[in-house]
Amino acid sequence: MKKTFTKLAIALTIATTLNSQAQTTVSFDTFTLSANSYYQDNSGADFSSGVANFQYDWQGYWANGTAYTNVNDTVNGTYTNLYGAITGTSFSGTNYATTQSGAVISFSNNTTAVHGFYVTNTTYAWKVIKSGNAFSRAFGDTTGTNSAPSIPQGTYPDWFKLSVLGYRSGTQLTDTVHFYLADYRAAGTTNDYIVKNWQYVNCISLGQVDSIKFEMTSSDTSGIYLNTPAFFSMDNFVTQSTVGVEELSNATNLSLFPNPANQYAILNYESNLVTELNVTISDITGKEIQHQSTQTSVGNNTLNLNIEALESGVYFVSIRDGKNSKNIKLIKL
Repeated sequence: MKKTFTKLAIALTIATTLNSQAQTTVSFDTFTLSANSYYQDNSGADFSSGVANFQYDWQGYWANGTAYTNVNDTVNGTYTNLYGAITGTSFSGTNYATTQSGAVISFSNNTTAVHGFYVTNTTYAWKVIKSGNAFSRAFGDTTGTNSAPSIPQGTYPDWFKLSVLGYRSGTQLTDTVHFYLADYRAAGTTNDYIVKNWQYVNCISLGQVDSIKFEMTSSDTSGIYLNTPAFFSMDNFVTQSTVGVEELSNATNLSLFPNPANQYAILNYESNLVTELNVTISDITGKEIQHQSTQTSVGNNTLNLNIEALESGVYFVSIRDGKNSKNIKLIKL
């Protein structure tokens, strides 16, 4: 791949990067379960692993939050199988977790960053999306009669989305991570999909958080209520400490446009001194694609980023001055 830029400094007022900090992975295998079972506590007790505290709400039934599980049922697609993942197994080890929309994970300090986690559909959600039930339509509206009779057969642009929201000191942060667990929005049916394996959700762009919240939305609703079962399964939840990493102060009043971008993205920022900046671009898996160093000028700086050679997708751009660092998510069209 050819060199795409010689000077770059990208940072927005979002959280610090995760460079050179120890990672901790919650695999849920530290919790004891009998075979084909799940966590249930009638007192509604949350559970914790490392710095992460997983909300659990019991009101005579599992009302909200996260439950660890090893249920392997990939056949029963009804509400009696709330805990099973469509994969039938965890991403690694024995246990995984199933989570409801609205669930919160809080952290024991406010210098935590969520690197990401693996996700898949539950059996319940996958079966309903695929075939429908008494309350939900099969995605794509292939009969032309489910919930939207005016839509031509096989063309309904359905979708089922998981959003990860970051919070610090009770305030929602700027960036939100979105992941489609099913997507029928493309023209025709060739690219329609319902996630049926484990896929990684990169949450680096959230930065430092003291809690995150999951929200699920769908194209199939009745008023304000979701018809699609609002559950997903996850495994290998990775956090990273950012203790000792401070806010980047040598680049302020930042703007990057356009974003998403096709060939070029233009960055404007102000620098209060001449300093060397190191920049890396990584793909969604964390693999470094590009690395470059540049020297800033005092005052206003305008830099062009040539991304023409990059494939379409999501990238993460990190800028470091030797001590401090920032990240921004960049979308290549």
